[in-house]
Amino acid sequence: MKGIPFLFINFTKLSLLCLFLFSWSACVDRDPDYCLPNIEEDPPGLWYHGDFHVHATGASNDTGGDSFPPDIRAMAFERDLDFLVLTDHSNSTGSDATTTEEDPALFNQGPEFPYWETAAELSDDIFLMVCGNEISPVQVDEAGPTGHIGCIPKDLANFDTSVVFIDRPRGTVNGASALQQAKDAGCFSVLNHPYSTIAPWIAFDWTSLDYDAIEVWNGTVGYDPWDEQATAAWICDLLGGKQVTAIGGSDNHRIFTPIPGQGLDPALGYPTTAVYAQSLAWPDIMTALQEGNTMIFEGDSRIRIDGYNDNGCFGEPKDIRTIRLRGTADAELPDPQLIVYRATGCTDPRPDLNPPTLAGDTLSVKTLIPGESFDIRLPIFGESGVYTARVAGNSVHYQALSRAIVIP
Repeated sequence: MKGIPFLFINFTKLSLLCLFLFSWSACVDRDPDYCLPNIEEDPPGLWYHGDFHVHATGASNDTGGDSFPPDIRAMAFERDLDFLVLTDHSNSTGSDATTTEEDPALFNQGPEFPYWETAAELSDDIFLMVCGNEISPVQVDEAGPTGHIGCIPKDLANFDTSVVFIDRPRGTVNGASALQQAKDAGCFSVLNHPYSTIAPWIAFDWTSLDYDAIEVWNGTVGYDPWDEQATAAWICDLLGGKQVTAIGGSDNHRIFTPIPGQGLDPALGYPTTAVYAQSLAWPDIMTALQEGNTMIFEGDSRIRIDGYNDNGCFGEPKDIRTIRLRGTADAELPDPQLIVYRATGCTDPRPDLNPPTLAGDTLSVKTLIPGESFDIRLPIFGESGVYTARVAGNSVHYQALSRAIVIP
């Protein structure tokens, strides 16, 4: 297990000198003659691969009966994951793998983190397993959105695992209450699969915007139209000046599901969220997560985006004049393309349940060769907006999504 070395810049903390160590030869797109002769060396750091949304037998129902933590760890190694978070449903959904029926005797009783000690025992210097939760209130008769809130413990040393989340009776707890409970418990809070029409009861009701992250890619059915809507909500938040992190999670319930997943049954690590951090220590992973240092992908696809000033150095967002795009299109992705987008505005109906609508420009569409890496730079001349990039093709699987560069 290993992280992948690659640059991810925290613009607010970077104070490195500009080191000109190699030339940048790939000059394409908006101005083929616009080239920086040199660029700054990548600072030290590693991309660590993880899955922030995983369910285990004995703590979540509907898991097939064979997804126990040791099996999850073994499969995580096969999928080249460095860490994962167990996000089993809050207590009232039950922990009987043979049924999806709820037992009122379990309502609001806990325990919410039954595999806390097991996860710690399965962790070592090369792999981390963290026990979190997915707070899962629901309306009466599953009639409409409420929301599933991913609870990722921020501080493993001081986290209170005795906390009990209130999610029942049905129809008495909304998304805002679930978010507040996560915040009060010391969780990094994630809106899991905030849009869905196939299963509307798992969608978010937008009764609060006080979250830390949005799951912009949920593993079910690959990167689908509802993930597109979640991505738009994330970018809309960034345009509004809110710090929100984009993550992906497999939502795996059956650990032996083959890649890339089967219908509504996602495979572990599909998608993967890579976090650029100084080490695999959980405080470093959390710091990078809170700063938005993420990249989401399936298989061997990758997309990394970084910004440089006129001197080829990293600097404040307002000084960025060129973005660099590095990555790969998985050999299994048909007709792959690199798409670079700049969002400049958002029509946001929230708390209405309709998704936000973005305004902006597609800056570049470049055909990629499957299985081959690319290294491209694109001049942006300091134009304001939220810049993102995507490796996409003729498939809902094997894509990749970048983090965002926000230029005020």
